[in-house]
Parts: sequence; C-alpha cells; structure tokens
Amino acid sequence: MDCSLCEGTPVTAYFSRMNCFEEVKNMMNLMNKDKKAETTSIKAATNWGTQCATEWMEDAKKREEECNKHIGLLAVAFREGSYSDIQVKPGNGPSIPAHRFLLATTSEVLKTMLASDLCKSAPIDSISLPEFNHEELETFLEFLYCGKLAKEKFDMHFQSLTLAADKYVIPHLQTYCEQHILKLLDSSNALKILEFSEILSNEVLKVASLKSILSHTKEIYFSPGFEDFARQNPHLMVQIARAHSRRKRNTGQLQYNGC
Repeated sequence: MDCSLCEGTPVTAYFSRMNCFEEVKNMMNLMNKDKKAETTSIKAATNWGTQCATEWMEDAKKREEECNKHIGLLAVAFREGSYSDIQVKPGNGPSIPAHRFLLATTSEVLKTMLASDLCKSAPIDSISLPEFNHEELETFLEFLYCGKLAKEKFDMHFQSLTLAADKYVIPHLQTYCEQHILKLLDSSNALKILEFSEILSNEVLKVASLKSILSHTKEIYFSPGFEDFARQNPHLMVQIARAHSRRKRNTGQLQYNGC
C-alpha cells in the first residue's frame, strides 16, 4: 500500500518518490524550530503546529510540482526523440531513439552494458534488448521516462515489463508491477499469475494468486484452461493442494475452538 505522503507521486530514475522518513524529519525540524522562536508569544505558541504543518505541506506541494514539471519535459523528449544519442533495438520491428544518461541512471545492468560499449574503439550508437517486441519496448521506455503507464498499456504488457524489471534490476518498476498486478488479480487470471510468480520467485504474487484460487475453486477448476494448466504445472498443483489442506485444517481448528 502506498504511503499517504508518497501516493500519486510519479516514479523515475531521477525524481524518486518522496522519502517518507526524510519528509517527516523535515516537518518535525521545522515545527521545533518555529516553536522555539515563537515561545515569547502565547498565541503563536498555541498555533505553531498548524502553521508549520501548513508551511510544510505547501513546500512539499511546490517540490512535487517542480518534480512533475521535469518529468513532463522527459516525457516530451521521449515522444519527440529530442537530442537522442542511442537507438534501442527490440527483437523485431524498428528501433526507438533514447538517451544514454536515462538508461544508465535507471539500471545498473543497462549502465554496465553501455559502459562496456564505450570501451570499444568506436562507440556504437545502438543497444539491443531482444526480449521485447517493438510495442513492448516502447511501453518499457515510456515507463522509464514518465514513471507511470496508462492502465490499458500495463494490463497488456505486464508480463514483459515485470520480467524486464527483474532482469535489469529496476526496483521502482518491480514495485510498480507488483502493486498493479495485485490490483488486476482475479479468478480469470489467477492461474496465469501463479505461473508467473513461480518464474519470478515472487512470494507476494504467489500467495495472493493462491488465495484467489482458493476463493474461486469451482469457477477456476471447471474453467476451460484448468486441465492444460494442471498438465503443464504439476508442481504448482501440489502447492494448490497443500494450500487447500492448510486452509481446511485452519478452518477446522476455528470451528472446533468456536464450539
């Protein structure tokens, strides 16, 4: 769950979400400073908390607006390809212009790939990310530049984005993907997300998808794709069966305690 201080703040490599600890510390320092300065006035001492909180909120809003302004400029640079200095090639389709500094500051893995290129006698002007098709690559780069995606785009490409976040070690994209996958999880995709969680070794997604499966057993077990899932994923069927067993045991204990 997003912190109330951070919620809604876009994420990029350069303008990260507000650090809650630092924000609260700044607020407390401001409040304590003003309280000491205003102790000579009874009225001021009575209102110092409200005044300082208001000042802090206004200051935080200004900084967020400035951050969004810079992010907007990056989004424009991406859409227009302004001053791009590298072409990013997908597995198929045309390449997409981008900026080395953005790729390097977004991911240590990409930074290493770019740095190794610079060691060559003539630096190349392109980098290949063959796991993406053109549309997936465009969506991936859009997130790196803008820090967010339209729901429709994310729903369509969440698998390639999540795998890329894991492969290129991009923490803010990993968090974004996990949170949004949990939001779209339902009985229609619980088996798919369970498979996906196994590939990623993501326990949060695995537990959530198992809970969804146990909550919609009839709907899922009699769905058209369940038999194919069972044949292809016997190890996951074992985990589902064990989750069923634990749930029945816990339910039985609760009923016994209730008696």
